[in-house]
Amino acid sequence: MPTPRRLHVLTLHIACIVALSLLLTWPLLIYGIPDLSHDGYHHARWAKQFATQFWHGDLFPRWFTNVNGGFGGPSGFFYPPLTSFVSSLFWPWLGAHDPGGWLAAGYAVVLGEILSGITAYVWLLSFGDATAALVGSVAYVTAPYHLAVEVYMRGASAEFWVFVWFPLILLSSQRLIQGSKWAVSGAAISYALAVLSHPTVALCFAPVPVSFVFCFSEKKKRLRNTTLMTAALLLGVGLSATYLLPAVVDQGRADTEAYRAGRLDYRNEWLVQDREQLSEMLRYALGADVKTLPGTSWDFPFKVRMLAVTLSTLLVIVALFAVNRRCDAMSRTRSMALFWASLALLCLFFMTSLSSFLWKLLGFMKFLQFPFRLNTMLVVCLAALVPLAYRHLLQPRVRLFTGFLCLTLVAWLAVDIYASRWNFSTRGVGNPERVQMYKPLWRTQMDPPEMWPRPGNAKALSDAASFDWFTASHPPQAVQLEAGDHRNSGAVKVESWQPRRVILKVEALRDAVLTVNHFYYAGWQARIVGTDGRLAIRPSGDGLMQVDVPPGSYNLVLELPRVRAELAGIWISIVSLLLLAGTGGWAWRYRAQPVQVAATR
Repeated sequence: MPTPRRLHVLTLHIACIVALSLLLTWPLLIYGIPDLSHDGYHHARWAKQFATQFWHGDLFPRWFTNVNGGFGGPSGFFYPPLTSFVSSLFWPWLGAHDPGGWLAAGYAVVLGEILSGITAYVWLLSFGDATAALVGSVAYVTAPYHLAVEVYMRGASAEFWVFVWFPLILLSSQRLIQGSKWAVSGAAISYALAVLSHPTVALCFAPVPVSFVFCFSEKKKRLRNTTLMTAALLLGVGLSATYLLPAVVDQGRADTEAYRAGRLDYRNEWLVQDREQLSEMLRYALGADVKTLPGTSWDFPFKVRMLAVTLSTLLVIVALFAVNRRCDAMSRTRSMALFWASLALLCLFFMTSLSSFLWKLLGFMKFLQFPFRLNTMLVVCLAALVPLAYRHLLQPRVRLFTGFLCLTLVAWLAVDIYASRWNFSTRGVGNPERVQMYKPLWRTQMDPPEMWPRPGNAKALSDAASFDWFTASHPPQAVQLEAGDHRNSGAVKVESWQPRRVILKVEALRDAVLTVNHFYYAGWQARIVGTDGRLAIRPSGDGLMQVDVPPGSYNLVLELPRVRAELAGIWISIVSLLLLAGTGGWAWRYRAQPVQVAATR
C-alpha cells in the first residue's frame, strides 16, 4: 500500500493528467468530434444509430436501420464497437441536444484521452519514479500522432482508443515477468478491449508484449512466461469473439474488399512512395502550392504532415535512447532502451516501401490499410523511453539533448493546439471545399461504400445526386405489392419496423412480388406468422429486398436472426469468460504468495 505522501503525489499527478487532457480536447466538449476530419462524421453517425438502438433494448446493435438514407446497413457487423458503446453512455444526457451524434462521439474521444493518460501513467509507474511516469504520460497524450492526427485530422475514434489499452497490456507483461498471478487475466482483458477498439492495430501490436516478455524474463522462466503471454492474448481474442468472428467470417456479405483496394491499398500509402514524391513533399513544405505540383492527390498535404509527425517522433525516440546509452550504466535499463528504440526503427521500416516483401509475406498486414498506423507503436516507444532517460536529463553532458526535448514538447503542444482549430465547420475555420464535399454525407447518413451490403449498388449510388434520385423514387422503409400482369394485387401495411425485425400486414389478392425498400443483406428471412415455412428473400435489381408472397390475409415477418458466426462468437466468448474466471480464481487462491520484483535500475 502506498504511504499517505505517495498517495497524495499520485492523486496530484492524475489530476494534472486529467486537466491537461481537458485543456487539449475542450473543442470536442463544445462542438463534438471534428465534422471535417477524415472519419469524424462516420463516428457521429454510428454513435447516434448505435445509442438509439442500444437504449431501445438492442444491446449489441449490428444492423443499423436508419443509415444510408433509411435503407439500413450492416456497419455494426464489421466496425469495432467499443467506441460506439462508450458514446452510448453519454446519449441519455446529450441525445436531446445532439441529433447528429457529434457530441456523443466527441465526448467518447475526450474520455479516451483522459484514460490513455492515466493508463500510461500507471504503466510507467512500474519503472519506478512517479515524476518520470508523469512526464512520460504527458509525452504520450501530447504526441502529435496521438492527438493532432488521430483526433483533429482523422477523427479516428476507434483507433484512438487502442492508446488506452496498450499501456495496460504492457503493464501486464511486466507483472508477468515479476511473477504476478493476475498478469494473465489483466493481459487478456486489456487485449480483448484493444481488439474491440481496433482489431487490425491490436493484431499488429500483439508481437510487442510477447517479445518483451521473451527478452526480459529470466532464462529459466523465459519459455513459460512467453507461453503464458501468448495464451493471454489468445484468451483476449476469445473474449472479443462475439464481435470478431462475424466481422471476419461474414465479410463476403458486404463490399469490404474495397477497404483494401484503390486508394485504401497499403501500397499507395507508404510514408514516401519514391524520390519524386519526396521532392514534391519538400517543395510543398517550402511553400509551394499543392495545385502546382504534378501527380498530387487531395490528401497530399496530409501525407506531408504524416511524414513530419513520424520523423519528429522518431527523432525524440533517438534522443532519449542516446541519453540513456550515454548516461546509464545499468544493463537492464540499457537493454530496455535498446528494445524500444529497435521497435521504433522496425516500425519505421514497415512504413516504407522497403518492407513491401514482408507485407506480402505476412498476409494479415494488408488489413492495416495505412502503414502510418504503426505510429501508434512509435508513441508507445516514446512513452517507454521517457522514464528510462528522465533521471539523466539534468546532467551537464546531455544539456543539448534536454534542450531539444523541451523544445520539441513545446512544439508538439503548439501543433496540438493549432490542429484543434481546424476541421470544425461550426468554428468557421474549416476548408470550404471539404464542407461542400461532406454536406451530402451528413444529410443522407451514408455509410462508406465498403460497408454497404451486397448487392447494394454502392458504386452507382455513391454520388449524392444519384442517391437523392434513388431515395425520391424508392422512399426508404416503404413497401409495395406488384403482380406480374399489373392487375390490382392487394395492399400491404407496415405494422412494426425494428432494426432486425419488420412486421407487415399483407392483404394479397393473388400471387405477387413484395418489394421492401430496405437494402438486401444475406441472412434476412421471411415467414408468415402461424406457419413453419419460410419464403425466400432475394435482392431486386436495385439491391432492395423482394419476396414472392401467396394470396391471402396474414402477417409477414422479415427478420435477421443471429447467423452461425454470431452464435459461434457468443459461445466462444462465454467459454473464454469461464477460462478467465478460472484464471482469476487461481490468482486469488495463490494471491498471498510473494511476488518477485525485477529491478529496472
